[in-house]
Amino acid sequence: MAGNVLEGCSSSEFPDACESSNLLEYVRLELKDHGDNGSQAYATLDISSAGFYFGFCALVSHILLASITAVVVHKCISLKMEHTAGHAFYCTVAFVFCLGEALLVRHSSVLESYLGIFNLDLLHSAFGLLAFAVGVIGVGIKTWQKLERKREDPNASVRHFRSNHGFSGIIGCVLLLCAVLSGLPLYFISSKALKLIHRFFALSSFLSLMISQMYSYNTGFARRQWKAHHVRLFKLFTFIATVTTINYELRRFSKEIVTLLWDQFSD
Repeated sequence: MAGNVLEGCSSSEFPDACESSNLLEYVRLELKDHGDNGSQAYATLDISSAGFYFGFCALVSHILLASITAVVVHKCISLKMEHTAGHAFYCTVAFVFCLGEALLVRHSSVLESYLGIFNLDLLHSAFGLLAFAVGVIGVGIKTWQKLERKREDPNASVRHFRSNHGFSGIIGCVLLLCAVLSGLPLYFISSKALKLIHRFFALSSFLSLMISQMYSYNTGFARRQWKAHHVRLFKLFTFIATVTTINYELRRFSKEIVTLLWDQFSD
């Protein structure tokens, strides 16, 4: 079933790059291919196929993104959103959950069958816009706290956007803004180049912001709120979520770049 194509990719300029990333869709297609003989279908599911692999990765991503966000949100609410808790709350909801889901839902054939391709695009855009808007609130909270501390004590050493966490975070925000600005015009114009640019910014912003999330586990806030082995688990699950979320989109992006270059040089 590695050759199965997402319904939403049927009109794509690069249909050969669109293996389904939905595990339920993969199983449904296998059952359909085998007719009523369900036991035979399940017995012949090819767990080494691209369809099964990317579908399984998408399922893992949904679970991890939601779980990481839920744990951090619960902790921040228990701290009454005071001090760094507010920053952690908004940034985790935005950059871990919303942005991760924006990448995942765009290739969900199950959602496409219910919503249609246009509404699925709207859902993808809504998650992306929420990621940027809510993330700006989170970054703004921390920026304001830093400025207030500096105002109260001019001699205080305030490192803002200079730590690994802060620097990768602000770079990710800039890339996310570029992804939003390059994505919105696609509702009105069709451009292969613009689609590739949008995908590049989306992937790089998510990767940069998840790196920032990894660095956040080394901050004083994380060390005060969780035990060392919990922090290590956070890092492990965040790394897995990052890989499983971007690998399908990264594969598509890479194949489309290669296809585009091949077409340019073969003309």
